[in-house]
Amino acid sequence: MPRRQDRMTSAERIAALYRREPVDRVPFVHRGYGFSARVVGYPIADIYEDPEKSFQAQVWAAEMLGSDATPWYTFVSYGAWEFGGEIQWPSDRHGSGPSVARRPVQTEEDVWNLTLPDVRTAGCVPRMLEFAKLQEKNGVPIGFICGSPFTQAANLCGTDKFLMWLITSPETVHRALRLMTDHILQVAQLFVETFGADRVLPRSAAPTESNALISPKHFEEFALPYLKELHEKVLAMGVKHIYCHICGEQNKNLPLWAQVPMGDPGMLSFGHEVDILTAAKYFPDHIIAGNVDPKVLARPGAAREIYELCREAIEKGKKCPSGFVLMPGCEIPPTTPPYNMYVMYKACVEL
Repeated sequence: MPRRQDRMTSAERIAALYRREPVDRVPFVHRGYGFSARVVGYPIADIYEDPEKSFQAQVWAAEMLGSDATPWYTFVSYGAWEFGGEIQWPSDRHGSGPSVARRPVQTEEDVWNLTLPDVRTAGCVPRMLEFAKLQEKNGVPIGFICGSPFTQAANLCGTDKFLMWLITSPETVHRALRLMTDHILQVAQLFVETFGADRVLPRSAAPTESNALISPKHFEEFALPYLKELHEKVLAMGVKHIYCHICGEQNKNLPLWAQVPMGDPGMLSFGHEVDILTAAKYFPDHIIAGNVDPKVLARPGAAREIYELCREAIEKGKKCPSGFVLMPGCEIPPTTPPYNMYVMYKACVEL
């Protein structure tokens, strides 16, 4: 079956959403870093270590799938390497990305001895800047890792230890959150000064805030104040939009998330655990994205089920007052069948 002729390019479609203008069809974003490497034949480790190959892999994968995605730089456990930990690159570069070999924080005392790193040389920031220059050269949005402070502070010592300290040493948690928030603000300032506030798009992910890990009470006490401060200060730099992935089961946190400024508009993506219309109720002024279950997307032979999940998401998404993007509910595994992702595009052009 021939593809329907779109009336807008991907860039025009996404730009129209951010201008609160009509689009020719529901946009589709495929969300897969390791997946992009795999389908074009690059080692997964290159997504993290080689900005040029990472950029190429994401562009080519999007082209193959009809995806409206633009390339973004990402890294594992952001904060661990940036604050002095050690990263281990895999022996099987095709099979996985890097892992954290040593975290910078082992004890509560380590948190109090931490200092802010040099923002230009910290961890993956030099590679993120190199990747951003490719984004600038190719005329696509320039992204930078912008939180969440809670998730990235947990990366300093590991999630289990960090969550235990919520109970046993809350002042240590606040110290870690203060340091991480200040670091992210320095990264934001660096990108704004280098590329211009109108060209950058901060990108945030918040998996450790999931209600599977913390209560709404802990979210309000520990995560919310730093989220609000970070977003307020980044927007005050002149940035127009923030993208945030509210990962996993966070239904009980949504009234609190609604207090966090996201820009005019922001874009918020959700996992399958949060219904699209529920998200739209709490964030009527922002673009909603999601929420097809990546476990289903990864299953061979699931094309019909995926199409129906997309149908349900698109029908709900068309009711979102500020626009909708069809997207997996989280990053897809590298082994996801490419045809399953094409089905998402197919649903967008047919429904």
